[in-house]
Amino acid sequence: MTTLPVADGARLLGIHPKTLHHWLKQAQVPLVAHPTDARISCVEWERIQQVAILHGRLLQSPATARPVASPPPANEAEPLPPAQALPPCFPPETDLLQKLSGLETRVATLADQVAQLTLLLLQERDRTVERRLCALEALLAQLVGQSVCPPPVPDQQAPLEERGRTEAPPRVRPLNPAEQRARSRMPPLIEYSAQGVYVVVSAQEGELHVEPDSPAWFEWLATISSFRFVGQQGRFTAYRDTKHHCPTRSWRAYRTIHQRNYKCSLGVTDGLTLACLEQAAATLQAHVPAL
Repeated sequence: MTTLPVADGARLLGIHPKTLHHWLKQAQVPLVAHPTDARISCVEWERIQQVAILHGRLLQSPATARPVASPPPANEAEPLPPAQALPPCFPPETDLLQKLSGLETRVATLADQVAQLTLLLLQERDRTVERRLCALEALLAQLVGQSVCPPPVPDQQAPLEERGRTEAPPRVRPLNPAEQRARSRMPPLIEYSAQGVYVVVSAQEGELHVEPDSPAWFEWLATISSFRFVGQQGRFTAYRDTKHHCPTRSWRAYRTIHQRNYKCSLGVTDGLTLACLEQAAATLQAHVPAL
């Protein structure tokens, strides 16, 4: 009877010795004491093979194991020959090779099927694109074959009054209260136009027909508190001076250049001629840095 230490048996099974102790306890396999060292627990080789079969484990080669032989009898002079270890219970290698070959065949078959599906998808996509192109070409041919009728041209000989009646007048959108308040706060504009004349535009009344430097001109200036001026020499915004929170007849011009405010005096209302305004515009324009 050949016995092996539990540690060697666990190494042959590829498990921990505590696991082998647990399996032997479940199988109710008794342990055998070591013939020379009672501290070492041993197990019979046949029991190890039974545990391997029970738990589906592959036994390694027992060449590295150290079998423990029973001590020779005292009345015999020559030692007994060691017992021959039984061959481990290994599954046939041919079965494993056959399984591996079968798996390789199945993988190759799957690869062929995936390649065939890919080719089918590509062919279907090409056919779909061709069908769409054919439909578009047929539609384009129909559109080209049809004669395009230009929209009717209004009769040039028709009276302008009749054409005016057929066309609806453009609708003027009424201003909302916020826009009306914004326009009321916007000061009038005195601008030198492209026609070479000065025009006066009010945000509420539109263009005012006021002749510069005329009595009507100075009367109109007396009714406002500020205005904008865009002349030939430059531009600025003018406002009345106040004293004790009441407007006076004196005017000042200011302009913001690069976040800095520049001011100059314009004089009283009766002196706000175009020459005075152009001179003030040139004075403020001088603060603009040259490029």
